[in-house]
Amino acid sequence: MTMRETTRRARALAVVAVAATSLVGVVPTAVAASSDTDDERPARRGYVCDRLERDDRAVVGSSRCQAVNTPRHGTIRGDFVIESRGKHVRIRVLCKGRPGHASGYANVPKWVRGNVCQRV
Repeated sequence: MTMRETTRRARALAVVAVAATSLVGVVPTAVAASSDTDDERPARRGYVCDRLERDDRAVVGSSRCQAVNTPRHGTIRGDFVIESRGKHVRIRVLCKGRPGHASGYANVPKWVRGNVCQRV
Protein backbone atom coordinates (compact mmCIF):
# COMPACT_ATOMS: atom_id res chain seq x y z
CA MET A 1 0.00 0.00 0.00
CA THR A 2 1.39 3.37 -0.96
CA MET A 3 1.44 6.47 1.17
CA ARG A 4 -1.29 8.03 -0.96
CA GLU A 5 -3.65 5.07 -0.50
CA THR A 6 -3.01 5.05 3.25
CA THR A 7 -3.84 8.76 3.46
CA ARG A 8 -7.09 8.30 1.50
CA ARG A 9 -8.13 5.36 3.65
CA ALA A 10 -7.39 7.30 6.85
CA ARG A 11 -9.43 10.26 5.61
CA ALA A 12 -12.36 8.00 4.69
CA LEU A 13 -12.28 6.38 8.14
CA ALA A 14 -12.16 9.81 9.78
CA VAL A 15 -15.23 10.94 7.81
CA VAL A 16 -17.13 7.80 8.82
CA ALA A 17 -16.15 8.26 12.48
CA VAL A 18 -17.30 11.91 12.50
CA ALA A 19 -20.60 10.97 10.84
CA ALA A 20 -21.26 8.17 13.34
CA THR A 21 -20.41 10.42 16.28
CA SER A 22 -22.74 13.16 15.07
CA LEU A 23 -25.64 10.69 14.71
CA VAL A 24 -25.37 9.61 18.34
CA GLY A 25 -27.01 12.86 19.47
CA VAL A 26 -29.66 12.81 16.73
CA VAL A 27 -31.28 9.47 17.61
CA PRO A 28 -32.29 10.31 21.23
CA THR A 29 -33.59 13.69 20.07
CA ALA A 30 -35.75 12.06 17.41
CA VAL A 31 -37.12 9.57 19.93
CA ALA A 32 -37.91 12.34 22.42
CA ALA A 33 -39.66 14.39 19.76
CA SER A 34 -41.91 11.49 18.81
CA SER A 35 -42.76 10.48 22.39
CA ASP A 36 -46.33 10.55 23.68
CA THR A 37 -47.82 13.32 25.76
CA ASP A 38 -48.03 12.97 29.55
CA ASP A 39 -51.66 11.80 29.33
CA GLU A 40 -50.83 8.97 26.92
CA ARG A 41 -47.58 7.82 28.50
CA PRO A 42 -47.71 4.97 31.05
CA ALA A 43 -46.50 5.52 34.59
CA ARG A 44 -42.70 5.52 35.05
CA ARG A 45 -42.87 3.95 38.52
CA GLY A 46 -46.16 2.38 39.39
CA TYR A 47 -48.97 0.19 38.15
CA VAL A 48 -51.47 0.21 35.30
CA CYS A 49 -54.77 -1.59 35.99
CA ASP A 50 -58.16 -1.95 34.28
CA ARG A 51 -60.09 -0.46 37.24
CA LEU A 52 -59.45 1.94 40.11
CA GLU A 53 -61.56 1.96 43.26
CA ARG A 54 -61.23 4.47 46.08
CA ASP A 55 -61.73 3.57 49.75
CA ASP A 56 -61.27 6.50 52.17
CA ARG A 57 -57.62 7.52 51.54
CA ALA A 58 -56.55 4.22 49.98
CA VAL A 59 -56.83 3.32 46.30
CA VAL A 60 -57.13 -0.19 44.90
CA GLY A 61 -56.29 -0.98 41.30
CA SER A 62 -57.68 -4.29 40.09
CA SER A 63 -57.93 -6.57 37.07
CA ARG A 64 -54.95 -7.22 34.79
CA CYS A 65 -52.52 -4.94 36.65
CA GLN A 66 -49.03 -4.48 35.25
CA ALA A 67 -46.01 -3.34 37.29
CA VAL A 68 -43.71 -0.65 35.88
CA ASN A 69 -40.38 -0.45 37.76
CA THR A 70 -42.09 -1.62 40.97
CA PRO A 71 -42.44 -4.92 42.86
CA ARG A 72 -45.02 -7.38 41.55
CA HIS A 73 -45.75 -8.87 44.99
CA GLY A 74 -45.50 -7.69 48.57
CA THR A 75 -44.73 -4.37 50.20
CA ILE A 76 -44.20 -1.21 48.15
CA ARG A 77 -41.93 1.48 49.57
CA GLY A 78 -41.63 5.05 48.29
CA ASP A 79 -43.87 7.08 46.00
CA PHE A 80 -45.61 5.39 43.07
CA VAL A 81 -48.53 5.88 40.68
CA ILE A 82 -51.60 3.75 40.03
CA GLU A 83 -53.21 4.44 36.67
CA SER A 84 -56.38 3.13 35.09
CA ARG A 85 -56.21 1.68 31.61
CA GLY A 86 -58.71 3.26 29.25
CA LYS A 87 -59.01 4.97 25.91
CA HIS A 88 -61.30 7.84 26.91
CA VAL A 89 -60.96 8.39 30.66
CA ARG A 90 -57.69 7.72 32.43
CA ILE A 91 -57.43 8.19 36.15
CA ARG A 92 -54.02 8.56 37.74
CA VAL A 93 -53.33 8.70 41.48
CA LEU A 94 -50.05 9.35 43.28
CA CYS A 95 -49.47 7.31 46.42
CA LYS A 96 -46.96 8.82 48.85
CA GLY A 97 -44.70 6.86 51.12
CA ARG A 98 -44.09 7.87 54.73
CA PRO A 99 -40.81 7.14 56.51
CA GLY A 100 -41.00 3.77 58.24
CA HIS A 101 -44.35 2.83 56.65
CA ALA A 102 -45.32 0.93 53.52
CA SER A 103 -46.85 3.06 50.78
CA GLY A 104 -48.78 0.09 49.39
CA TYR A 105 -49.06 -3.62 48.72
CA ALA A 106 -49.05 -5.50 45.43
CA ASN A 107 -50.38 -8.81 44.17
CA VAL A 108 -49.99 -8.32 40.42
CA PRO A 109 -51.87 -9.10 38.13
CA LYS A 110 -54.89 -9.30 40.48
CA TRP A 111 -54.63 -6.07 42.49
CA VAL A 112 -52.48 -3.31 43.95
CA ARG A 113 -53.35 -1.13 46.95
CA GLY A 114 -51.89 2.29 47.62
CA ASN A 115 -52.05 4.12 50.97
CA VAL A 116 -52.35 7.91 51.25
CA CYS A 117 -53.16 8.52 47.58
CA GLN A 118 -54.30 11.65 45.76
CA ARG A 119 -55.52 12.09 42.20
CA VAL A 120 -53.08 13.84 39.88
